[in-house]
Amino acid sequence: MANEQKIILVSLFYYEKSDNIRISTIYRLLKEENAEVELITTDFNHRKKRKHDPAQHPADITFLPVPEYQKNVGFRRLYSHLVFAIRLRNYLMRLAYHPSKIYCLVPAVTAGWACTGYCRRKKIPLVVDVIDLWPESFIILSAHKKLLRLLTSPWRKIAEKVYQSADFLFAGSEKYAQHAQKFNKKTKAVPVYLGTDVEQFQSLVSAGSLKMNKSTGEKWICFGGMLGNSYDIELILESFRKLTEQRKYNVKLIFIGDGQEAGKILRFKNQYNLNIEVTGFLDYADYMKYLSHADMALNSFKKGTEVAYSYKFNDYITAGIPVLNNVKGEMASMITLYNIGRNFDHTVESLYLRLTEMFDHPALLSEMRKNATFVATTVLDKKIVYREMLDKLMH
Repeated sequence: MANEQKIILVSLFYYEKSDNIRISTIYRLLKEENAEVELITTDFNHRKKRKHDPAQHPADITFLPVPEYQKNVGFRRLYSHLVFAIRLRNYLMRLAYHPSKIYCLVPAVTAGWACTGYCRRKKIPLVVDVIDLWPESFIILSAHKKLLRLLTSPWRKIAEKVYQSADFLFAGSEKYAQHAQKFNKKTKAVPVYLGTDVEQFQSLVSAGSLKMNKSTGEKWICFGGMLGNSYDIELILESFRKLTEQRKYNVKLIFIGDGQEAGKILRFKNQYNLNIEVTGFLDYADYMKYLSHADMALNSFKKGTEVAYSYKFNDYITAGIPVLNNVKGEMASMITLYNIGRNFDHTVESLYLRLTEMFDHPALLSEMRKNATFVATTVLDKKIVYREMLDKLMH
């Protein structure tokens, strides 16, 4: 009988030792409420590009095998997502219990399609949570946009059907909620921002094993996370070079992470003899420890990217760092409303001017740090922003 109240969580992405991603937070908060859950995900760690070790995780996390891929944009990744959807469908059909609800993060929309079919047959409420717009975001990152638009047309139709089929509809931003709402007339699409946990952040920083080597008086500009081709790395590098040429500021640019753009960054560093560091991939605790020493952080995406709200933005705010951002919409509005940074456009001059403004006004940096901490502990606190979602899942 207890299994009839078990909630199934489905997510393509899951990372061990990472508490900033949506699925980890929902999973943990439900367990704190003593809910019975099963989290179904892939056995491939997208961030580390290697297989998960199921033995290192709780028994209520199920890892379905999928093919590996190395590039974030490519057909091998699409194939891996399709395999997950097929194996998810087969797994659900063999379930020995009748779940009370299924919560599915999309993308992948193919996983959402598998959940839609199962929920229809079994008359189970489906909760869909839209955290990115696929295939739209995927196409923007490709050099073969016209071909991909043609090839992914059925995929877009599947996404629309998934949105339409949801009994409860959530989204990671107002933009995503408005998009999904166009296809669903039976429930209101509710935007739910990524939640923060300052107490957890402080615990992670304490647990971080890295020794920070920050020179006295040196200011750190940090970019956190995957160094992928959706980010405007070249804009960051050129702006930092211009800043360095002024010989006025004691600054260091740190890319906290790894990815396909790492080589370009290091070549630029050597070419112009700049104070730049690429840390390589770090465990989440060490990643956050770096952020705890940063003076400001960069949220710079390429023009046209379909992002509305990013994980790295939440990491920055949780760490209490002022943010320089070029993504229009909700993050830009939040930065202005709460004075937690500055927005810039997609030009070197714009970012350069924002950087000099921040360094020329140290009191402004201090004020923004306090404001960022206020937003993290009140506006974006996970127990506040996820309350409605948890209520829908549990009742």
